[in-house]
Amino acid sequence: MGSTLPIALSQASGVPFYRQIVDQIAGLIRDGGLGPGDRLPSVRALAGSTLVSLITVRRAYADLEAAGLIVRRQGQGTFVAEDVAAASAERAARAGADLLGGAVAEALRLGLDAAAVRDAVERALEEST
Repeated sequence: MGSTLPIALSQASGVPFYRQIVDQIAGLIRDGGLGPGDRLPSVRALAGSTLVSLITVRRAYADLEAAGLIVRRQGQGTFVAEDVAAASAERAARAGADLLGGAVAEALRLGLDAAAVRDAVERALEEST
């Protein structure tokens, strides 16, 4: 990719620009628009093309790096991580566990006991597979 990415930011969405950048780059990686080892634009280039501050792009890149989707190489640039599949799977597992944990906590708060929650989870799994 190098210098430009097909990123469109919307002020009307209510989602912070850095989050929109993270989501769109993660989507490009997930959908194959960016592959392992592909070079991303520099912070300065992406800030210029999206008309946001350098700080916004730095924060987005830091989030993507923390998620294991990109790597920064001193003096060389920023690249899509080679092991994106593992990072994406780990991120999905974490997100799923967080969602399920929240749902379980809410079910318990509503008065369901552990057995009823287990039954509900098992039913949901059966219906989904």
